[in-house]
Amino acid sequence: MRNVTRLKTRKDRLREDQADLLKQALLPFAEDDGPMRDAVGRLYVQIKNLTTPDPGTTEPFVMIRPAQNRAVTLWLLKNSKRPMKAVDVWTLLFDHLFPHTGQIMLTREEIAEKVGIRVNEVTAVMNELVSFGAIFSEREKVAGMRGPGLARYYMNRHVAEVGSRATQEELALIPRPGAKLAVVQGGKA
Repeated sequence: MRNVTRLKTRKDRLREDQADLLKQALLPFAEDDGPMRDAVGRLYVQIKNLTTPDPGTTEPFVMIRPAQNRAVTLWLLKNSKRPMKAVDVWTLLFDHLFPHTGQIMLTREEIAEKVGIRVNEVTAVMNELVSFGAIFSEREKVAGMRGPGLARYYMNRHVAEVGSRATQEELALIPRPGAKLAVVQGGKA
C-alpha cells in the first residue's frame, strides 16, 4: 500500500509555522483567569481551525469513543426538545475546544449563529447536555455583573478527551509509570 502525501507550497508551510509560533506564544496567557483566558482560548481555537498540521506534530486533538458519541447522540435524539439542532450543537463543540482544558470556546450567540437557532434554544441544549453529563459548566463571577456569573462549558473527559499528538522523541521524554524520578536541586543533576 502506498502512502499519499499532500504536497505543500512554501506559503502553506510558512503559514503553519507562523500559526505554531502564535499558538505557543498564547499558551502562557491561558493560565490567567478572567476575560484574558477567554480571549486567548478563542484566538487559539481560531488559529487551530485555520491551519491543518501534519500528522506527528504536537497539535492538540480530541479523542472520543464511538460508543460515548453514540450514547450522547441517541440521548439527544430521544430526549431533546429540538433533537436535530441539539445533535448539530453537539458536533459543533468538538471544533471549538481549548487544548488541555477541554473548555468550549464559543459563546451562546456564536453557537446560535452557526446552528441557526435562537440564543435561548442554545441555552436549553447546553443545559440538556449538562444534565446528561456530556459536558459540565462552571460559573465565573464577573465584577459588575449581576446573577450567578458567566457560564463556562467544558467537555466531560469521560466522554471526550483533549490531548496532543506527540512525536516519538517527545514521548520518550515522558517518565513511564513507576519510573523513579531524580531530584534535581539548584538546576544540577
